[in-house]
Amino acid sequence: MGNFIERRLEALIGHLVQASVRHRWLVIAAMLCATVAAAGYTVRHVAINTDTADMLSAELPWRKAYAAYKEAFPYFADTLVVVVDARTPDLARESATALARALAADDAHFDDVFDPASTPFFRREQLLYLDPARLEGLLDDLAGAQALLARLADDPGLNGFLTLLDDVAAHGDDAPARLDTVLGSVTAAVDGFLAGDPVPMSWQRLVAGADEPGATRVVFTAQPRLDYTSLLPAATAIEALRATAARLGLDPAHGVTVRLTGGAALGYDELRSVMSGAEQAGLLSLVMVALCLVLGLRSLSLVAATLLALVAGLSFTACFATLAVGTLNMISVAFAVLYVGLGVDFAIHVCLRYRELCNGRSQRDALLGATRHVGVSLALCALTTAIGFLAFLPTSYRGVAELGLISGVGIVIGLVISLSLLPALLDVLPAPRPPAPSRTAHLLERVADPRRKHHVLGIAAMAALLAAAALPFARFDYNPLHLNDPAAESVRTFQDLDQDGAMYSIAMVAPDEAAADTLATRLRALPEVGGVTTPDDLVPGDQNTKLDLIDTLRLTLGSVPVARPASPLDARAVATSLARLAGDLRAAPGDTARRQAAAALAMALDRVRTHLTTLDTSTAASWLAALQDKLLHHFPAQLDQLADALDAQPFAFDDLPAALRARWKTADGRARLDITPAADLDDNTNLARFVAAVRSITGPSATGTPVINIEASRAVTTAFYEAFGAAGVLIAALLYVILRRIGEVVIVLTPLLLAGLLTTAITVVADVPFNFANIIALPLLLGIGVDSALHIMHRYKTTGEDDVSLLASSSARAVLFSALTTAASFGNLATSPHAGTASMGVMLTIGLTMTLLCTLIVLPALLRRYVQPTGSLT
Repeated sequence: MGNFIERRLEALIGHLVQASVRHRWLVIAAMLCATVAAAGYTVRHVAINTDTADMLSAELPWRKAYAAYKEAFPYFADTLVVVVDARTPDLARESATALARALAADDAHFDDVFDPASTPFFRREQLLYLDPARLEGLLDDLAGAQALLARLADDPGLNGFLTLLDDVAAHGDDAPARLDTVLGSVTAAVDGFLAGDPVPMSWQRLVAGADEPGATRVVFTAQPRLDYTSLLPAATAIEALRATAARLGLDPAHGVTVRLTGGAALGYDELRSVMSGAEQAGLLSLVMVALCLVLGLRSLSLVAATLLALVAGLSFTACFATLAVGTLNMISVAFAVLYVGLGVDFAIHVCLRYRELCNGRSQRDALLGATRHVGVSLALCALTTAIGFLAFLPTSYRGVAELGLISGVGIVIGLVISLSLLPALLDVLPAPRPPAPSRTAHLLERVADPRRKHHVLGIAAMAALLAAAALPFARFDYNPLHLNDPAAESVRTFQDLDQDGAMYSIAMVAPDEAAADTLATRLRALPEVGGVTTPDDLVPGDQNTKLDLIDTLRLTLGSVPVARPASPLDARAVATSLARLAGDLRAAPGDTARRQAAAALAMALDRVRTHLTTLDTSTAASWLAALQDKLLHHFPAQLDQLADALDAQPFAFDDLPAALRARWKTADGRARLDITPAADLDDNTNLARFVAAVRSITGPSATGTPVINIEASRAVTTAFYEAFGAAGVLIAALLYVILRRIGEVVIVLTPLLLAGLLTTAITVVADVPFNFANIIALPLLLGIGVDSALHIMHRYKTTGEDDVSLLASSSARAVLFSALTTAASFGNLATSPHAGTASMGVMLTIGLTMTLLCTLIVLPALLRRYVQPTGSLT
């Protein structure tokens, strides 16, 4: 059976090569036209779906749970989390409100903007969310500031402010207790104005004292319109948001920073870092591949033919992908990586055997002899590798299933190209010079000297045992955030917001509020759970107590004054007021701290007056208007906010804004629970424990980022286990059909298994865990490993054809330079800013190195120990 297959393959390959060489110009022209047509079709019709969720089967239970959750609460998927930080609470709130309103009006780029803190409801009810002790202290501060606010409201401009400060400073011991703090704030604002600082003084700090935690940060969400046919689906919306922020002057120069995170921003930054890494690696990869081909083939004609054949095969494979799949995903686009790695392998084997046979033969005879010799092993390699890839088709990992289909067919395309277009090109190009002795081969021969085969096998056995001991420590990093560029804004902002675990929460939909409360009680008892929020938690408790406190203050203050228009500014009058206030401040009574604060402000006012005298009338007017804005810009807003807050009313869940209610309760009464962790979920062990603990209460209906990360990793690893298991069985069965000896099948697979063990052990020692990105390298390593072993086996068993030693032969050189070319092409991905891409480059480099060592050192020792040359592979 094996000999029959080999003879039939050899005959078929011979006919194909002879026909291609005989009609070489027709083949080249036809292939050129077909390559251009295939590339054109691909460019016009290919699409890329960058939604990573679609890479896994929608029938998986956890995906169904997430789909049901998104249907009930569609507001939490693919969002932009907008984080506005400012130097003062007033500026943060003002900036966030302006940005949110502008984005809400931009319905071309955003479907929804959710900024609840800026709504009239929360402006009115905000005090009810404070605990009674903090509320009482705040109300005391407001009562103490009431007289000052009322007086300034009569003239909320620079004139009125200077007059107010003068009167307050003159009161001495009767002045407000926090006068020294007020004076210090005004001094800092004046000094900042003179230094060119544009940030207005905070009136919230003057009225309410110290900032509440997080007071200088406002966070709101926006749902961008995403275009999944674009490589960067959120790009247009993010660019529009950035442009809006710039137009509003929300930048560090004005005391504001606007940062983005959330699913849409993380995906955007990830894809940008991938593209950036690919761009920076592209030129380096091209140079290194060309250098490896030149060093390996040592002939420009062979290099040119190899590259042309590679381009043609890649074009046809991309066209097939477009026809068969249509829309590629973030995994299946890696078919190009796999094709280049394996397609160049085929071409190198043909070219090196051809160059080897050119010594003493005509060009045509050498070409036909080379393809006849390596053609069978190439065909068998293509068949085994294609089976390995196609084994991914039945898995639930759709991304890898599509990758397997495209790459499996691509391998067959590469084989046909290597036995048709490549011989035609080689026949019309100048013949290469015969090979010179290879120092690399001689070094390998010394290492793998037949007399040392027992030493080699002994060392390999010990290495296998040590590597096997490391297997239990291999791990899969199921946090996709670790794949992103750690320096990306969205990643750093996500980590900043996740200090309390809010970004890594689990969501659960309960049938009703009563069920939600029952679940919440049970979940809060878990040590892994830091907190649980239900719809009931959105309604503050102790409302009557808090409303009594607010009513007391309302009675004390009366109505909150409304700011009137500021009086006109006159430079001379202002200068007089400045001089009078500075003098009164220096004479103001009080303790040491107050006198020091008063003296510092007096000096600042002197500097203002001195500068004012240097300005002409028109310049002085605009300059004083700017100073007035610096000191009083936020004063009217503070009065409005105080008036709203003192109008608080009791409320229940149904009184909340509709947009907020919809995020916690559906129209049919189902309630959402938000479950946050007690530990840092950036640690995978904590993540697994948190998910397991929560699901022990909620069952499989819990969803959210932690659950998705865990379940996606399980689906991926299960898919790879299934696919590699099926591929191993099918490849072993095919090898047995070909070789007819179980021992030889074991010998072919042993270096591959050893390389896998060693690669895994090195990842453990080097702390390079498997992840969603670098696991893509495994099919390529499988293909190269099987191919390399078959080529060496074929060369060894047919060694009677010439007297070239095994590791000095073209087959060994082809194995070596094929691996080096692949490593040169993709190993430099290790320099990518995208951590996932970099890990893929590292994994490929480790795996290819181990595959080379096992194929070129361990396999020859096994062959010399257990196999006799027969003149035929079968």
